[in-house]
Amino acid sequence: MQLPSRINQAQYELLNILSCVDKEEDVAELKSIIVRFLNSRLQKEIHRLWDNDTLNEQKVSAWADEHMRTPYK
Repeated sequence: MQLPSRINQAQYELLNILSCVDKEEDVAELKSIIVRFLNSRLQKEIHRLWDNDTLNEQKVSAWADEHMRTPYK
């Protein structure tokens, strides 16, 4: 994984908050909370795209036939 050369304000705020977390179980719980938050945002965006017809059943079905693998040598 490549790390960004600069962090944004949200990342900075999370680092400040996480600086006081030292238990593995707390890290796991925070990770779960963040994943649920991001999932909620993603679901809202999917619904928005579906509602304005940017995304529809036909486009989703077409993805099943797409070949998007990275070519390996």
